[in-house]
Amino acid sequence: MKITRCRICLSQNNFEEIIDFSKVALAGSFSKKNEIKSEKKYKLNLVVCKKCKHPQIGFYLKKDLLFRNYLWETGISKHNINLINQFASKIQSKKNINKNSNILEIASNDGSLLRILNKKFKCKALGIDPAINLNKRIQNKNINLISDYFSYSISKKIKHKYSKFDICIARNVIAHLEKPNDIFKGIKNLLKENGILVVEVPHLLNIYTDLQFDNVFHEHVGFHSLKSINDLCLNNGMYLYDSEKIDSQGGSVRCYISSKIKKKSNRLIKFLNEEKNLNLFNLKSWRSFSTKVRKNNDDLRNILVNLKNDKKVISVYGASGKGQTLLQFLQLNKTFFSYIYDKSKIKQNLYSPGTHILILDPKKILDHMPDYILLCSWNLLKEIKKEQINYLKKGGRFIIPFPKPKIIS
Repeated sequence: MKITRCRICLSQNNFEEIIDFSKVALAGSFSKKNEIKSEKKYKLNLVVCKKCKHPQIGFYLKKDLLFRNYLWETGISKHNINLINQFASKIQSKKNINKNSNILEIASNDGSLLRILNKKFKCKALGIDPAINLNKRIQNKNINLISDYFSYSISKKIKHKYSKFDICIARNVIAHLEKPNDIFKGIKNLLKENGILVVEVPHLLNIYTDLQFDNVFHEHVGFHSLKSINDLCLNNGMYLYDSEKIDSQGGSVRCYISSKIKKKSNRLIKFLNEEKNLNLFNLKSWRSFSTKVRKNNDDLRNILVNLKNDKKVISVYGASGKGQTLLQFLQLNKTFFSYIYDKSKIKQNLYSPGTHILILDPKKILDHMPDYILLCSWNLLKEIKKEQINYLKKGGRFIIPFPKPKIIS
């Protein structure tokens, strides 16, 4: 359904379209071979609110279609686990955690973070996530789980059963929210007076400067700056007081938020000014972004087509959500790429949405030895290079799509 209100400032019918991706298959709709014919495609475009300048997608789909059976797992990447361990240490320095601490994670996914926090600090942990398939996999008697979407309404039930929380965590979920103001209102309802909310989001600044248009897919409904997070806080009686940049999702920001007024840190002020100075909140900037994205996509397509014309075998690494936007926007036929390799067991032996490429275990790469591999999981380049060092030593090459296409050996 077409949106009529901005997800941040709630202004009505006040958008400018930046990129039209036409109709694409859902990034999470991996299929068995006999299910491909029944695959559906949905409108996808990127729009910007003319009032608050928040980029978002111009349509929304039913939540259950996107999130009840969710095929992205936090724990399959060593890089993600390293980030979580670093996160645990960082949070401890911001807010002392002990066995009496009460921690809530919104969108707890496969429970990787809550398991690490519980093991490290023996704290009480509650996760809430709508993905029934992932919640069934979490077997830890010290972690309570709710299989549902977080909202202000459900926060009242949580408060009644579990009381208030010292720390609420929302990592890589704010971009998925159709009504982020309602979620912030719910968190405000659950935080203790001295509690903190920690939010991580892919940073709009990196999406803009590095042309990361692959972040645009149906599960990602909003693309966040520190300004948009600050706006959500102010809308709901909360206060963004510190932030740091982290090596996650191609460049993210970690935001520290309080339910009472705190002085903004110098680095937060610096980052907010950086966003302004790069003209992130100017419609002309996003029109220019659209032009650059199309050129980037054409350049990548030309590289791939020229290699194919030279009889080179090309495969893909990463059945990530963002990768599915990239592959579909390239508009290459389903026989162009040999395979997609991905470590997620729940995606292997299925076919990619829209492009219908078979997904296999990366252990097969050395058996197949494709000449080139397009990295859709380009944000995990260091991890993949280390994992596939033998492929590279034998002459294999990676194609990196952003910030501009290049080949590395």
